[in-house]
Amino acid sequence: MPKVKHLKRSAITAAVDSKPIKHSKPSSRVLEILRKVRREYQANRDPTYAAWSKKYMRNKFEFFGLKFPKRRALDKQVISASPILDVEDIYDLVGLLWQQEEREFHYFAIDYAVKFRDVLSCDAATCLRSVECGRQLLITNSWWDSIDLFTPKVIGYFGSKYPKEVIPILDQWIKDDNMWLRRSAILHQLNYNENTDKERLFRYCLLTGHEDEFFIQRAIGWALRNYLRYNRKDVKEFVKKNEAKLSPLSVKEALKHA
Repeated sequence: MPKVKHLKRSAITAAVDSKPIKHSKPSSRVLEILRKVRREYQANRDPTYAAWSKKYMRNKFEFFGLKFPKRRALDKQVISASPILDVEDIYDLVGLLWQQEEREFHYFAIDYAVKFRDVLSCDAATCLRSVECGRQLLITNSWWDSIDLFTPKVIGYFGSKYPKEVIPILDQWIKDDNMWLRRSAILHQLNYNENTDKERLFRYCLLTGHEDEFFIQRAIGWALRNYLRYNRKDVKEFVKKNEAKLSPLSVKEALKHA
């Protein structure tokens, strides 16, 4: 087994990068939803939990301090009382939410994209535009929480719906200089279960298995461990055969429940 390497965090500490998402002048419908979300979040903020959340996320973001059940209830309340948006409005809403300072706005954007992912992928051309929008989200205000919430439920969903159009893009992401795009490529099949493309998963793991990046090593282990539930034999054989090409952390995480 190879020697354990120090886990570099250069890309991690520089994660909140890239340029802001461009969007057109938002409609009144979009602005009203943004106002509703802000009003509800401010009315229910918890300074103590906000301080804890900020520290937990290594001071990367500000927080209102809304615990998950409360935030999810407020989100459902806002969405149910708001008109259904078309594709262009969704792009604008998500872009505006992503520019806000508090992290809960970003969570709302992800939940909204998940809820209306069929609108965002109503045809192949729209789906490709949505993938590009998603790429901007993944490389802006990036951290593990947004990557892991957004990738399987949105990018992965697009890939399963339009594989011929979307999968070649993920084949590019796995080689991208941006660490978060590589992590997204590794994790996009988490919800594919028994339909996982085994060869692509294993290939992505080998392409990034040499990396010292902590979040890449963990992603490899997570993706393999998840697929092990559906194909124990092949995953165990893959890890055993390629143990020298994977980090000890990836191997440990992959075989945690073997």
